[in-house]
Amino acid sequence: MKKSLLAFMAIIGLSAPLAAHQLWLEREGSVLHEYFGHWLSFKEKADGKRLDAIKGVELSPKDAYLKTVRGEDGIAIFVNKVGDMGVTEVMTPRKGKFVDFTVRTIFLAREGRSESKTLLALDMVPESPNSNTFTLMLDGKALPKAKVALMAPNTWSKNFMSDEAGKVTLQTPWLGNYVAQLDYTDKTKGEAEGIAYDQTNYVMTLHFSVK
Repeated sequence: MKKSLLAFMAIIGLSAPLAAHQLWLEREGSVLHEYFGHWLSFKEKADGKRLDAIKGVELSPKDAYLKTVRGEDGIAIFVNKVGDMGVTEVMTPRKGKFVDFTVRTIFLAREGRSESKTLLALDMVPESPNSNTFTLMLDGKALPKAKVALMAPNTWSKNFMSDEAGKVTLQTPWLGNYVAQLDYTDKTKGEAEGIAYDQTNYVMTLHFSVK
């Protein structure tokens, strides 16, 4: 599986340290299912160690949060509102396997494209409800010339690039669920949890359905 996953990452143009894991949400009524792994291939399980780092409490909007229940292959977040939701998970800084410096990784996930509002520090905001055109936003500002990797329900994938205004239009040829991934690297040094880090890697996903 490791070789096939690395080959897939090479095809869609993602670097191994960032794309090895992603966080995503899938909604079922008033419950957000939060998963950690890779949407196309695996989910971390409760009997391992990696899922323990995912808390499932930093929800946006905050007032929609009710409670978190841990499961066998993810986390269930109970909410009291309809509409798009986002979650943020800030990881403890650590030296990566593929690089010789310390990285703080921030995973972000958005479920839905029904509202034209920013939910996350790094976000994909739909132009209108169910639109395939999005504005990429970083800390409230449009993010130009950034790559979005789109994964389709039949494992088809394609890269798209935002324009000078941060806008990008995705292609969704099939019915079903899609996940788009947006990565950004901030090379500002800092410290978190008493650990100095050299850069912050943001890994953001958007999960939405085409019906």
